[in-house]
Amino acid sequence: MKYFVFNKPMDYKRGYMKGCECTQQGIQLSGGSERGVFFSKVLDSGEKEMQWHRMTCEIPVIRTGIHFWLYCSDTEEITHNGNKTYIGEILLSDIEPEEKRRIFQRFLKKEFLNETDVLLHDVKGRFVWLCVEIYAGQEENAAVENIFIYFPCQSWINYLPSIYQKNKESAEFLDRYLSIFQSLYDDFNAKFESSTVMLEPMAADEPFLHYMAQWLGITNTYIWPTDKLRKLILMAPSLFKKRGTRSGIIDIIELYTGERPFVVEEWQTREYRKNSEKRADLERLYGTDENMFIVLVKEKYCSGKREQEALLSLVNDMSPAYMEAKIVTLRPVIVLGEHTYLGVNSSLGYYKPIRLDGLSLVSMSSVGKNE
Repeated sequence: MKYFVFNKPMDYKRGYMKGCECTQQGIQLSGGSERGVFFSKVLDSGEKEMQWHRMTCEIPVIRTGIHFWLYCSDTEEITHNGNKTYIGEILLSDIEPEEKRRIFQRFLKKEFLNETDVLLHDVKGRFVWLCVEIYAGQEENAAVENIFIYFPCQSWINYLPSIYQKNKESAEFLDRYLSIFQSLYDDFNAKFESSTVMLEPMAADEPFLHYMAQWLGITNTYIWPTDKLRKLILMAPSLFKKRGTRSGIIDIIELYTGERPFVVEEWQTREYRKNSEKRADLERLYGTDENMFIVLVKEKYCSGKREQEALLSLVNDMSPAYMEAKIVTLRPVIVLGEHTYLGVNSSLGYYKPIRLDGLSLVSMSSVGKNE
């Protein structure tokens, strides 16, 4: 079975839009608009009196108004204002949407509201085009996505003995009844044929993405945003080869936060602790346990307890056996005797005079113009 599909911005930009804007897979109302209209380009089946099969789409937000008009004709030519022209020229012109629908009224075959799966068995003609009107309703971001129009008509009633088609009334009922199971079968078959796409991390749907992560031994998938989880699964084979190493810990934290952390091990401060007047401070900040290491991460990436626990869970999964990790959050302030690193979580900012009059409040965040 063949089909036409609208599932990327270019598919919609080839038509006419007013009050709408493209999304990754469909169209939605532009900001501030209460109503938007889309006219598709003319779709050519290549055969006269083509009997169309089915139209499906996705409406992410249910409590909105999505109004569809489906037009069909055996010719692209049309007479308008006494002149012959083409349907496509009128579709793409600056004529108001209401006037366009009035011009195409004689070609109207189907009209429906908020339907995501519609049979087109009574639609015949070589050319098809579509009008979609979106109303804001009670929700924001009203949209329609992934529009599929299938042809030619392949009804299961044709596989039954001809006696089932003799009575027109009962044949129409049986056709609609069988179409329920046929649609389920067609959808399952299409999903089966594209099953290889499900194994592609960048294309798999979210529920299967978490299932795929379990195959790779990735735990606590709920802490990962979907886009980063896709990258993690994609990088997992090479990343898990580094499990138990310093670079592996740094890489997974960088993937999670978007910025490389600082990892400090006990041996790195050992020399500085010898015969140093700052020995007590170094031991307090970095410890003396050979089986422990410090991970320094900016506060904006783990400001709360939940974020810290999530980050610690990631680090523990990548840590060597018998090693303990400690997460230290770097606040964007200078505090003497604490984890303060010039150019990392502090900076020398602009001069700002203050008054010590008992009324002014000096905020710690005032140090550093951009911090």
